[in-house]
Amino acid sequence: MPNTIIITGANSGLGFETTKQIAERRPDLQLIMACRNMKKAEAARAAILKVVPDAHLLCLELDTASLAKVRAFAAAFKALNQPLAGLICNAGIAGRTVEETADGFNNIFETNYLGHFLLTQLLLPLMREGARIINVSSDRHAVPEDLTWPGAQVVAHSGSDPVVDARSYSYSKLCMLLFTYELARRLATQPSRVVVNAVNPGLMTETGLAKDKSRFTPEMLAQNADILSTAKDSGRMVADLMCEPQFGHGPARYFDRRSDNPIPSSPLSYDKEAALDLWQFSMTAAGLA
Repeated sequence: MPNTIIITGANSGLGFETTKQIAERRPDLQLIMACRNMKKAEAARAAILKVVPDAHLLCLELDTASLAKVRAFAAAFKALNQPLAGLICNAGIAGRTVEETADGFNNIFETNYLGHFLLTQLLLPLMREGARIINVSSDRHAVPEDLTWPGAQVVAHSGSDPVVDARSYSYSKLCMLLFTYELARRLATQPSRVVVNAVNPGLMTETGLAKDKSRFTPEMLAQNADILSTAKDSGRMVADLMCEPQFGHGPARYFDRRSDNPIPSSPLSYDKEAALDLWQFSMTAAGLA
């Protein structure tokens, strides 16, 4: 029975490139393409199979903006009875306009962070010894520089603070880092040896995350050359972290666009009080406490 890796948002952009590159390196692995849109997922699966005919790819429905659908996905995966070797929490949305999900949360917060928090908690008991978790964050977690922690309640619920709402994407990616470091601290007290890291894939102008392509003028790209990347290059980073032996141990680190470039994340992302506030809120919000 092959070891399994789950990639959320695997049908496009970084998720697609990561899935393809892992399949190219390790066609022996079972890769679960966890996607919201099954039609797009199957099309992406077919595209990868053209390149890697021997790849083991399975599409399962997952919408991280719905806690019920996260639980349904976890139950469906558990029924497969396959050893879980890795989880890549990649699915996400951007934007400044926020909505309320059916669960009552800021949609960017739930899609990018809370759904992945619940998914990780549900899958941890299924992970084999030495499994790896990779959380996709962003350099936007530190933008603007005066970003402060207003409390998990405010970040999670739109409408209480318009300034926080406008920075929902930044806060969701900050949450991914606070979660990464807090999870790593908790895993360090257990014998499971599960490894967790976070990544910044950079500004990938070709992906669907950036809806408005008109803003990518030559002048804008020149001004932001220091944060640019491509899905292919950043996919290589994530594939390295998931597959290469040197990344099979801790501590938790934050990698910037390349697997040979771990960097410090923002000072706020290391705030243990904020991390604990977020963890405790998330456990309750996800129905785990």
